[in-house]
Amino acid sequence: MAGDEGTALVRGTNVLIACGTRPAHNHEIPVDGKRIFDSDQVHQLEELPRELVVVGAGIIGLEYASMFAALGVKVTLLDQRPLLLEFADREIVESLCFQLRQLGTVFRLGEKVTSIGVEEERDRVYAKLESGKTVHGQGLLYAVGRQANSDQLSIEAAGVHPAERGKLKVNENFQTNVPHIYAAGDVIGFPALASTSMEQGRLASCHMFGKPGKICSNLVPYGIYTIPEISMVGYTEEQLTQQKTPYEVGLARYAELAKGQMLGDEQGLLKLLFDPESLLLLGVHAIGDRAAEIIHIGQAVLALNGTIEYFRDNIFNYPTLAEAYKVAALDGFNKL
Repeated sequence: MAGDEGTALVRGTNVLIACGTRPAHNHEIPVDGKRIFDSDQVHQLEELPRELVVVGAGIIGLEYASMFAALGVKVTLLDQRPLLLEFADREIVESLCFQLRQLGTVFRLGEKVTSIGVEEERDRVYAKLESGKTVHGQGLLYAVGRQANSDQLSIEAAGVHPAERGKLKVNENFQTNVPHIYAAGDVIGFPALASTSMEQGRLASCHMFGKPGKICSNLVPYGIYTIPEISMVGYTEEQLTQQKTPYEVGLARYAELAKGQMLGDEQGLLKLLFDPESLLLLGVHAIGDRAAEIIHIGQAVLALNGTIEYFRDNIFNYPTLAEAYKVAALDGFNKL
């Protein structure tokens, strides 16, 4: 262990690796931190580019693209995948795309970037695509994946074998291939959320000391801090369809809520998925102001195996965004 006062040897029966990740770089991409930059360098920009090319439409790419778009920057978003946020509800993602397009964002999906560079004489950057197109901008954000910091730890000396981009494979107890060495957080990959990382670290520590526990993957809430915000917990329509599980949908639009009108968010949406026979809640999906806050109401009902009758029969403060649960539940009942 190295610090300001020198180095020290630290011993322990168990070890937890939680070293996080950093933006992945490609040696062929001339990242200079000024015109071509990664997500860690955004705060160092001296001025906003008028036109920004974002390479990579994952969570980080979308979050920064929406922030720049909200500030009036003309954004072009590039990704070789044909679909955005494949793990999320399609209707929610379509709403995000619609609202970003309203701000002038251009999507180039299913497009592979072959080269990136700077045109010095015109002081602009370019990204050449495999399809033959060339996209120009005043700046370019390179947001294609993350590199685990495990490559800075010499973990191979301990017998731990990293996978692609330094990520560490773990079992349900967060143990690596060396049983007394655990790993948690971004270094083990998806979902790479601060909330799940903290819980993974807690559970790894509990297992070390003989108090094992586990995360119920279906109860993990996801918060994506785009503008507008997205959050979800439970199953998506696509997952339920693949499982051949019958479901019905209840919708509440922020435009129907007094609080939504007060906040000026008339595009927001809360979506409940539930079993049409038992009325059990199966999933909750939200887009709009404070989505990552109100999702926890649905998370609690899911964890307690509750039905949408809870939302119908209970009183919610007015005016609040939480009232959307009651509106969505009533919409769902009307469809039965």
